[in-house]
Amino acid sequence: MKVNRILIPTDFSEQSKSALKLAGFFTKIYGSTIDLIHIVPFSMYMSESMDKLGLPFDMDKDLYPKVVEKAKSELDELASDFIMEKYLGKTHVQVDRKPSSAIAEFANKEGYDLILMSAKGAHETNFFKGSITDKVIRKAHAPVFTVSRKYTSSGFERIVTAIDLSEHSLASLALSVELTYQFDTTLKLLYVNQLYSSEGYGFVAPTVGISNEDSNLLFQKRLDDYFNANKELGLSLQKTRQEFEYRIIKNDGASSISVPVHLEVVPGISVPYEITEYANKHADLLIMTTHGRTGIKRVLMGSTAAQVVQQVDISMLTIRPDNFKLG
Repeated sequence: MKVNRILIPTDFSEQSKSALKLAGFFTKIYGSTIDLIHIVPFSMYMSESMDKLGLPFDMDKDLYPKVVEKAKSELDELASDFIMEKYLGKTHVQVDRKPSSAIAEFANKEGYDLILMSAKGAHETNFFKGSITDKVIRKAHAPVFTVSRKYTSSGFERIVTAIDLSEHSLASLALSVELTYQFDTTLKLLYVNQLYSSEGYGFVAPTVGISNEDSNLLFQKRLDDYFNANKELGLSLQKTRQEFEYRIIKNDGASSISVPVHLEVVPGISVPYEITEYANKHADLLIMTTHGRTGIKRVLMGSTAAQVVQQVDISMLTIRPDNFKLG
Protein backbone atom coordinates (compact mmCIF):
# COMPACT_ATOMS: atom_id res chain seq x y z
CA MET A 1 0.00 0.00 0.00
CA LYS A 2 1.32 3.41 -0.97
CA VAL A 3 0.61 6.12 1.59
CA ASN A 4 3.58 8.42 1.15
CA ARG A 5 1.68 11.70 1.36
CA ILE A 6 -1.42 12.48 3.40
CA LEU A 7 -3.53 15.66 3.39
CA ILE A 8 -5.50 16.61 6.51
CA PRO A 9 -8.11 19.39 6.13
CA THR A 10 -9.05 21.11 9.39
CA ASP A 11 -11.33 23.92 10.55
CA PHE A 12 -9.58 24.14 13.97
CA SER A 13 -12.59 22.67 15.79
CA GLU A 14 -12.17 20.02 18.49
CA GLN A 15 -14.03 17.59 16.25
CA SER A 16 -11.58 18.08 13.39
CA LYS A 17 -8.66 17.02 15.59
CA SER A 18 -9.81 13.39 15.40
CA ALA A 19 -8.11 13.07 12.01
CA LEU A 20 -4.84 14.33 13.46
CA LYS A 21 -4.95 11.57 16.09
CA LEU A 22 -5.20 8.88 13.40
CA ALA A 23 -2.29 10.37 11.45
CA GLY A 24 0.10 8.82 13.96
CA PHE A 25 -0.89 5.33 12.80
CA PHE A 26 0.09 6.07 9.20
CA THR A 27 3.37 7.75 10.12
CA LYS A 28 4.32 4.78 12.31
CA ILE A 29 3.47 2.07 9.75
CA TYR A 30 4.18 3.80 6.44
CA GLY A 31 6.40 6.75 7.36
CA SER A 32 3.91 9.08 5.69
CA THR A 33 4.48 12.80 5.29
CA ILE A 34 1.54 14.80 6.66
CA ASP A 35 0.38 18.10 5.14
CA LEU A 36 -2.40 20.21 6.64
CA ILE A 37 -4.78 22.55 4.86
CA HIS A 38 -7.25 25.11 6.17
CA ILE A 39 -9.82 26.72 3.89
CA VAL A 40 -11.10 30.10 5.06
CA PRO A 41 -14.68 30.47 3.75
CA PHE A 42 -14.97 33.74 1.85
CA SER A 43 -18.22 34.81 3.54
CA MET A 44 -16.88 33.98 7.02
CA TYR A 45 -13.74 36.05 6.92
CA MET A 46 -15.57 38.95 5.26
CA SER A 47 -18.12 39.16 8.07
CA GLU A 48 -15.56 38.70 10.85
CA SER A 49 -12.81 40.93 9.53
CA MET A 50 -14.43 44.02 8.03
CA ASP A 51 -15.19 45.67 11.36
CA LYS A 52 -11.71 45.04 12.74
CA LEU A 53 -9.85 46.59 9.85
CA GLY A 54 -11.42 50.00 9.92
CA LEU A 55 -11.91 52.20 6.87
CA PRO A 56 -10.58 52.86 4.38
CA PHE A 57 -8.78 49.59 3.62
CA ASP A 58 -7.42 47.81 0.58
CA MET A 59 -8.72 44.27 -0.01
CA ASP A 60 -5.46 42.84 -1.37
CA LYS A 61 -3.09 44.65 1.00
CA ASP A 62 -5.08 44.69 4.22
CA LEU A 63 -7.70 41.95 4.26
CA TYR A 64 -6.22 38.86 2.62
CA PRO A 65 -2.76 38.97 4.24
CA LYS A 66 -4.13 39.46 7.76
CA VAL A 67 -6.64 36.61 7.52
CA VAL A 68 -4.21 34.19 5.91
CA GLU A 69 -1.38 35.10 8.28
CA LYS A 70 -3.55 34.46 11.35
CA ALA A 71 -4.83 31.14 10.01
CA LYS A 72 -1.34 30.03 8.98
CA SER A 73 -0.04 30.69 12.49
CA GLU A 74 -2.84 28.64 14.05
CA LEU A 75 -2.32 25.84 11.53
CA ASP A 76 1.42 25.63 12.19
CA GLU A 77 0.79 25.45 15.94
CA LEU A 78 -1.86 22.75 15.50
CA ALA A 79 0.43 20.69 13.27
CA SER A 80 3.31 20.80 15.73
CA ASP A 81 1.00 19.68 18.56
CA PHE A 82 0.00 16.45 16.80
CA ILE A 83 2.61 15.56 14.16
CA MET A 84 6.23 14.64 14.86
CA GLU A 85 8.61 17.03 13.13
CA LYS A 86 10.20 14.37 10.91
CA TYR A 87 6.79 13.48 9.45
CA LEU A 88 5.44 17.01 9.14
CA GLY A 89 5.30 18.38 5.63
CA LYS A 90 3.72 21.71 4.71
CA THR A 91 0.76 23.71 5.94
CA HIS A 92 -1.51 25.44 3.45
CA VAL A 93 -4.12 28.17 3.86
CA GLN A 94 -6.53 29.21 1.13
CA VAL A 95 -9.47 31.58 0.90
CA ASP A 96 -12.31 30.11 -1.12
CA ARG A 97 -16.06 30.31 -1.49
CA LYS A 98 -16.39 26.51 -1.61
CA PRO A 99 -14.19 24.71 0.95
CA SER A 100 -15.10 21.22 -0.30
CA SER A 101 -14.12 22.03 -3.89
CA ALA A 102 -10.93 23.74 -2.77
CA ILE A 103 -9.87 20.72 -0.68
CA ALA A 104 -10.59 18.19 -3.44
CA GLU A 105 -8.96 20.27 -6.18
CA PHE A 106 -5.84 20.86 -4.10
CA ALA A 107 -5.56 17.16 -3.21
CA ASN A 108 -6.02 16.11 -6.85
CA LYS A 109 -3.51 18.64 -8.13
CA GLU A 110 -0.85 17.65 -5.59
CA GLY A 111 -1.45 13.92 -5.99
CA TYR A 112 -1.94 12.92 -2.35
CA ASP A 113 -2.29 9.22 -1.55
CA LEU A 114 -4.90 9.72 1.17
CA ILE A 115 -7.14 12.42 2.63
CA LEU A 116 -7.77 12.25 6.38
CA MET A 117 -10.60 14.42 7.69
CA SER A 118 -13.04 14.46 10.56
CA ALA A 119 -16.53 13.13 9.93
CA LYS A 120 -17.99 16.33 11.37
CA GLY A 121 -16.57 19.80 11.76
CA ALA A 122 -17.31 22.82 13.89
CA HIS A 123 -21.06 22.64 13.33
CA GLU A 124 -21.22 18.93 14.30
CA THR A 125 -24.33 18.30 12.24
CA ASN A 126 -25.24 15.98 9.40
CA PHE A 127 -25.90 19.06 7.27
CA PHE A 128 -22.29 20.18 7.68
CA LYS A 129 -21.14 16.63 7.13
CA GLY A 130 -23.06 16.38 3.88
CA SER A 131 -22.07 19.80 2.62
CA ILE A 132 -18.31 19.35 3.12
CA THR A 133 -17.26 15.73 3.67
CA ASP A 134 -19.58 14.16 1.11
CA LYS A 135 -18.51 16.60 -1.59
CA VAL A 136 -14.83 15.95 -0.91
CA ILE A 137 -15.48 12.20 -1.20
CA ARG A 138 -17.24 12.66 -4.54
CA LYS A 139 -14.63 14.97 -6.05
CA ALA A 140 -11.33 13.68 -4.67
CA HIS A 141 -9.31 11.07 -6.55
CA ALA A 142 -7.57 9.72 -3.46
CA PRO A 143 -9.25 7.53 -0.82
CA VAL A 144 -10.95 9.63 1.86
CA PHE A 145 -10.77 8.50 5.48
CA THR A 146 -13.45 10.27 7.52
CA VAL A 147 -12.62 9.89 11.20
CA SER A 148 -15.28 9.78 13.89
CA ARG A 149 -14.71 11.78 17.05
CA LYS A 150 -15.09 8.44 18.86
CA TYR A 151 -11.74 7.33 17.46
CA THR A 152 -9.02 6.71 20.03
CA SER A 153 -5.34 5.98 19.57
CA SER A 154 -6.04 2.31 20.35
CA GLY A 155 -7.12 1.85 16.73
CA PHE A 156 -9.98 -0.10 15.18
CA GLU A 157 -11.16 -3.47 16.48
CA ARG A 158 -14.23 -4.04 14.28
CA ILE A 159 -13.62 -3.47 10.56
CA VAL A 160 -16.47 -3.98 8.08
CA THR A 161 -16.15 -3.79 4.30
CA ALA A 162 -19.40 -3.48 2.34
CA ILE A 163 -19.40 -5.35 -0.98
CA ASP A 164 -21.98 -6.19 -3.64
CA LEU A 165 -19.67 -8.75 -5.33
CA SER A 166 -19.21 -6.48 -8.36
CA GLU A 167 -15.65 -5.90 -9.53
CA HIS A 168 -15.53 -2.29 -8.41
CA SER A 169 -16.76 -3.12 -4.90
CA LEU A 170 -14.18 -5.90 -4.58
CA ALA A 171 -11.46 -3.34 -5.37
CA SER A 172 -11.60 -2.41 -1.68
CA LEU A 173 -10.42 -5.85 -0.52
CA ALA A 174 -6.65 -5.40 -0.86
CA LEU A 175 -6.68 -2.26 1.29
CA SER A 176 -9.18 -3.81 3.71
CA VAL A 177 -6.93 -6.84 4.21
CA GLU A 178 -3.87 -4.70 4.86
CA LEU A 179 -5.60 -2.44 7.39
CA THR A 180 -7.16 -5.45 9.12
CA TYR A 181 -3.72 -7.01 9.43
CA GLN A 182 -2.17 -3.80 10.80
CA PHE A 183 -4.92 -3.46 13.42
CA ASP A 184 -4.72 -7.20 14.26
CA THR A 185 -8.43 -7.92 14.01
CA THR A 186 -11.03 -9.79 11.90
CA LEU A 187 -12.42 -8.44 8.63
CA LYS A 188 -16.17 -8.69 8.17
CA LEU A 189 -17.45 -8.61 4.60
CA LEU A 190 -21.01 -7.28 4.51
CA TYR A 191 -23.28 -8.25 1.63
CA VAL A 192 -26.82 -6.86 1.53
CA ASN A 193 -29.11 -9.43 -0.09
CA GLN A 194 -31.46 -6.90 -1.65
CA LEU A 195 -35.09 -7.90 -2.15
CA TYR A 196 -36.83 -7.12 -5.45
CA SER A 197 -33.63 -6.32 -7.34
CA SER A 198 -31.95 -7.66 -10.45
CA GLU A 199 -28.18 -7.73 -10.70
CA GLY A 200 -26.36 -6.92 -13.93
CA TYR A 201 -22.85 -7.89 -13.01
CA GLY A 202 -22.74 -11.24 -14.82
CA PHE A 203 -23.15 -13.52 -11.79
CA VAL A 204 -25.95 -14.88 -9.66
CA ALA A 205 -26.21 -13.08 -6.33
CA PRO A 206 -27.48 -14.84 -3.20
CA THR A 207 -31.28 -14.61 -2.94
CA VAL A 208 -33.70 -14.79 -0.04
CA GLY A 209 -34.19 -18.38 1.04
CA ILE A 210 -30.98 -19.70 -0.51
CA SER A 211 -29.13 -22.24 1.59
CA ASN A 212 -26.05 -21.26 3.56
CA GLU A 213 -24.05 -23.82 1.61
CA ASP A 214 -25.00 -22.25 -1.73
CA SER A 215 -24.27 -18.75 -0.41
CA ASN A 216 -20.82 -19.91 0.62
CA LEU A 217 -20.16 -21.42 -2.81
CA LEU A 218 -21.29 -18.27 -4.63
CA PHE A 219 -19.09 -16.08 -2.45
CA GLN A 220 -16.08 -18.35 -2.87
CA LYS A 221 -16.45 -18.51 -6.64
CA ARG A 222 -16.79 -14.75 -7.05
CA LEU A 223 -13.74 -13.98 -4.92
CA ASP A 224 -11.67 -16.73 -6.52
CA ASP A 225 -12.56 -15.37 -9.97
CA TYR A 226 -11.69 -11.81 -8.93
CA PHE A 227 -8.37 -12.76 -7.34
CA ASN A 228 -7.40 -14.89 -10.37
CA ALA A 229 -8.24 -12.03 -12.73
CA ASN A 230 -6.19 -9.57 -10.64
CA LYS A 231 -3.11 -11.60 -9.77
CA GLU A 232 -1.06 -8.43 -9.25
CA LEU A 233 -2.91 -8.01 -5.93
CA GLY A 234 -1.35 -11.22 -4.62
CA LEU A 235 -4.60 -12.22 -2.90
CA SER A 236 -6.09 -15.68 -2.44
CA LEU A 237 -9.05 -17.10 -0.53
CA GLN A 238 -8.67 -19.96 1.94
CA LYS A 239 -11.66 -21.89 3.23
CA THR A 240 -12.04 -22.97 6.85
CA ARG A 241 -14.21 -25.63 8.47
CA GLN A 242 -16.61 -23.01 9.78
CA GLU A 243 -19.52 -21.74 7.71
CA PHE A 244 -18.98 -18.19 6.41
CA GLU A 245 -15.47 -18.13 7.89
CA TYR A 246 -12.43 -17.72 5.63
CA ARG A 247 -8.90 -16.39 5.50
CA ILE A 248 -7.56 -14.07 2.83
CA ILE A 249 -3.86 -14.46 2.10
CA LYS A 250 -1.81 -11.61 0.64
CA ASN A 251 1.53 -12.62 -0.87
CA ASP A 252 3.86 -10.04 -2.41
CA GLY A 253 6.66 -12.48 -3.17
CA ALA A 254 8.95 -11.49 -0.32
CA SER A 255 6.44 -12.00 2.47
CA SER A 256 2.83 -12.89 3.11
CA ILE A 257 0.09 -11.95 5.54
CA SER A 258 -3.14 -13.69 6.47
CA VAL A 259 -6.30 -12.25 8.00
CA PRO A 260 -9.47 -13.96 9.25
CA VAL A 261 -12.59 -13.06 7.26
CA HIS A 262 -16.26 -13.47 8.13
CA LEU A 263 -18.99 -13.13 5.51
CA GLU A 264 -22.18 -11.50 6.77
CA VAL A 265 -25.25 -11.72 4.50
CA VAL A 266 -28.05 -9.34 5.53
CA PRO A 267 -31.45 -9.31 3.76
CA GLY A 268 -33.08 -5.95 3.13
CA ILE A 269 -34.83 -3.63 0.70
CA SER A 270 -32.62 -0.52 1.04
CA VAL A 271 -28.90 -1.17 0.65
CA PRO A 272 -27.75 2.17 2.18
CA TYR A 273 -30.05 1.68 5.18
CA GLU A 274 -28.88 -1.87 5.87
CA ILE A 275 -25.20 -0.94 5.54
CA THR A 276 -25.65 2.03 7.89
CA GLU A 277 -27.60 0.05 10.49
CA TYR A 278 -25.17 -2.84 10.50
CA ALA A 279 -22.08 -0.64 10.60
CA ASN A 280 -23.36 1.53 13.45
CA LYS A 281 -24.07 -1.57 15.55
CA HIS A 282 -21.18 -3.85 14.65
CA ALA A 283 -18.23 -1.75 13.43
CA ASP A 284 -15.93 1.10 14.34
CA LEU A 285 -14.56 1.35 10.77
CA LEU A 286 -16.55 0.93 7.55
CA ILE A 287 -14.80 0.53 4.19
CA MET A 288 -16.52 0.74 0.82
CA THR A 289 -15.93 1.87 -2.73
CA THR A 290 -17.69 4.73 -4.42
CA HIS A 291 -18.14 5.64 -8.08
CA GLY A 292 -18.20 2.62 -10.34
CA ARG A 293 -16.67 2.69 -13.77
CA THR A 294 -19.47 3.52 -16.17
CA GLY A 295 -23.15 4.19 -16.61
CA ILE A 296 -25.74 3.08 -14.09
CA LYS A 297 -23.17 1.26 -11.93
CA ARG A 298 -21.44 4.57 -11.31
CA VAL A 299 -24.67 6.27 -10.31
CA LEU A 300 -25.86 3.49 -7.99
CA MET A 301 -22.58 2.92 -6.17
CA GLY A 302 -21.97 6.65 -5.77
CA SER A 303 -25.48 7.15 -4.43
CA THR A 304 -25.11 4.34 -1.89
CA ALA A 305 -21.82 5.65 -0.52
CA ALA A 306 -23.16 9.22 -0.41
CA GLN A 307 -26.17 8.17 1.66
CA VAL A 308 -24.14 5.99 4.01
CA VAL A 309 -21.46 8.59 4.76
CA GLN A 310 -24.10 11.10 5.87
CA GLN A 311 -25.79 8.70 8.30
CA VAL A 312 -23.05 6.47 9.66
CA ASP A 313 -21.78 7.32 13.15
CA ILE A 314 -18.38 5.64 12.84
CA SER A 315 -15.17 6.21 10.92
CA MET A 316 -15.39 5.42 7.20
CA LEU A 317 -12.90 4.88 4.39
CA THR A 318 -14.20 5.44 0.85
CA ILE A 319 -12.25 4.41 -2.23
CA ARG A 320 -12.66 5.32 -5.89
CA PRO A 321 -11.52 2.15 -7.70
CA ASP A 322 -10.94 4.03 -10.95
CA ASN A 323 -8.18 6.09 -9.36
CA PHE A 324 -6.93 4.01 -6.45
CA LYS A 325 -3.90 1.83 -7.05
CA LEU A 326 -1.95 -0.26 -4.58
CA GLY A 327 1.75 0.42 -4.80
